[in-house]
Amino acid sequence: MEAGTPIWCYEASGDDPWILSEIVDRTSDSVSLKHVAGDSADVVFSRPLISSGEQGAKYEGVELANAPLSESDIAEGVDNDMISLQHLHEPAILHAVSDRYFRGEIYTWTGPVLIAVNPFQRLPLYTKEILESYRQEGLFRSQN
Repeated sequence: MEAGTPIWCYEASGDDPWILSEIVDRTSDSVSLKHVAGDSADVVFSRPLISSGEQGAKYEGVELANAPLSESDIAEGVDNDMISLQHLHEPAILHAVSDRYFRGEIYTWTGPVLIAVNPFQRLPLYTKEILESYRQEGLFRSQN
């Protein structure tokens, strides 16, 4: 993790538990961060090192962020299956599902698991044409 690397930072307070941030500096025992947007965008704070090893350094409440998708990637449906994401952890899943929801795409895959987000939203499953075809089918059956 080098300076400028986008990461997700866990914040216990507030509406959003994971806030997009970036690394400002790194020392042997901590990492300095700043939020990318919001009221505290320029405030630098640090998180302590939890462990380090072959997988790299792990800091308290810090997860690597995925690179933002381009418009062409979104149009191709690259994010239909979250298994294709480089980093698959809690903030990456929450962010991907949230982005897809706000684009009106309520179904997302994670391998063989379907994630559906629909907070009681009306879906155009039964249009007037479909309802009329069922009504006509019912009338034909009752006349036979």
